[in-house]
Amino acid sequence: MVSAALCVDSEALDRFGRVLQHLCVGLIDQAVSVRLLGSDARVRSLALGPIKSLVHPRITWPAANRRIERLLDALSAQPPTVVHAMSHGSYRLALAVAKEFDADLVLGVTSLEDCDRIVPQSVGKHARFQAFSEPLATLLEAQLKIARKQIEVIRPGIPVAPRAACFAESGRAVTVLCTSAFERDSGVDRLIAAVNLLAQRGHALQVFLLGKGSYESALRRFVRSLNLSSSVTFAPSLYDLTAAMQSADIFVRPSADSEFTVDGLLAMGAGLVVVTDPSPLCDHVRPGETAMVCAHPTAESLAVTIEAVLNHRQEAVAVASAAMDYLREHHGVSMMAERIAAAYRQRALARTTFAIRER
Repeated sequence: MVSAALCVDSEALDRFGRVLQHLCVGLIDQAVSVRLLGSDARVRSLALGPIKSLVHPRITWPAANRRIERLLDALSAQPPTVVHAMSHGSYRLALAVAKEFDADLVLGVTSLEDCDRIVPQSVGKHARFQAFSEPLATLLEAQLKIARKQIEVIRPGIPVAPRAACFAESGRAVTVLCTSAFERDSGVDRLIAAVNLLAQRGHALQVFLLGKGSYESALRRFVRSLNLSSSVTFAPSLYDLTAAMQSADIFVRPSADSEFTVDGLLAMGAGLVVVTDPSPLCDHVRPGETAMVCAHPTAESLAVTIEAVLNHRQEAVAVASAAMDYLREHHGVSMMAERIAAAYRQRALARTTFAIRER
């Protein structure tokens, strides 16, 4: 049986924790022994049956080396044959574990920062890379000159609802959901301005902003200044967005992505109409096919795009349904688990074959 150490950092849990949850469930059927390594207590919630967790103190200066040594001691009784870091926050730990046990190293690539943090000379020529999308794989090739044979695109798996949620209840006010962080550059202020423009054009919306961030107070003041408090609601982030997605019609991502977050995929899987800026790294955002994409990064452009959805609801539902079909074909949960398990086995088989030839 393949023994894998899956290194998970807090940022990965924040951005795509639901994907990790589905992956762990899927790996149970793949006869892969997995130890989840992380300093975030939420790692324990991913453990299930043969999928075990090991929560360790944060690997930070000045105790970093000592804490890594203790973790290596804890793993020594059942050393991994494959070490898989989900994103850059766990690269350092994965490198140390792989080096200690002469294990194969797999680095997950889920953001532009992941690409920036990879130093090919440090990870070695035998490392493998699992990218969440084709654009990220292309970046690895072009930016870091990594050979394509070292890169595999394994798209995150998401469950898909049996029917689209958007405009499913004719008597309900149109509900817009946004889960972008309350930060200056996240585009939430642009969405608020767009909602104001739409209100002036006679469109009544119920907008729910789920998130947190340093810019929240300024955003709340902006809502009050536009007299939108009755239609714009602030709420904390939710780990499980399922219920919120099922009760909404439109999901808005009002800025270009520099990292993969699961929320847009969850919205597509629930059958919401996704309105977003062009994405440089998410190949599931296909203009006019799986999402409605803004022409310009302005409040007016966002308002025009949302208004097109409101005025052409039948066509919008067709886009949402096409997105669900796309996810079923390219983002299946079982497909993700099978391909990751196959990648682990391939690495283990290559190691065994090499050893036999050496005799």
